[in-house]
Amino acid sequence: MAKKEAPKIEEPSAPFWLTTFSDMVTLLMVFFILILSFSTIELEKFKGAMSSMKGALGIMPEMGSAVPSQRVHFNEKMTTRRTDITKKAEELEAEIVKKNLADKVQIEITDGGVHIRLGSKLLFASGSANIKSTAFPILKEIADMIEGENTEVYVEGHTDNIPIHTKKYPSNWELSTARAMSVVRYFHQAEGINAAQLAAVGHGEYRPLLPNTTRENRAKNRRVEIFIKWND
Repeated sequence: MAKKEAPKIEEPSAPFWLTTFSDMVTLLMVFFILILSFSTIELEKFKGAMSSMKGALGIMPEMGSAVPSQRVHFNEKMTTRRTDITKKAEELEAEIVKKNLADKVQIEITDGGVHIRLGSKLLFASGSANIKSTAFPILKEIADMIEGENTEVYVEGHTDNIPIHTKKYPSNWELSTARAMSVVRYFHQAEGINAAQLAAVGHGEYRPLLPNTTRENRAKNRRVEIFIKWND
């Protein structure tokens, strides 16, 4: 009786590792095609797709952080802080109108923060950088807006174009800078505002609101501007 031949085992057409590698490449290609097919990708859906991809590739799922995210709480805190500052600015503006100081103090609330313009006559005597005692109540209310960690405050001094030549202030630059510094020093030393939030600069006569052609215009150009900037 003829002996049956053993069935021949076909040799693989490609190495086994190449088959696994091809599967992985195919999965990657499908994954990135899926991403490109969307114009926008929602974060949670993206995370889900990433988790599925990791599972398909045999990667262990990422463990969640033991520390909860603070981003949402931070944004809520920022929104509350902005609302609080805006409300105080509106209250101060109403008080200024009531005291007939609207020609000396202007307040503007913008997307970037609160812009306050103070006439220098309200704050200082002519040629001086010493703050008048009558200006302290308004500066104190402005300090109440600044108090906290989520704002940056820029104080800018401006003069008219009439030259000043004194031993203490050789030019309008020095005078305008000294006036800005006096306001910054008051905020920090008298009201306890964090010095890291404050900055002072003097522009002298070089950024006028109006041409220095009349006494009225020059009076408006002599000013201190305070920018309370949202610190996102």
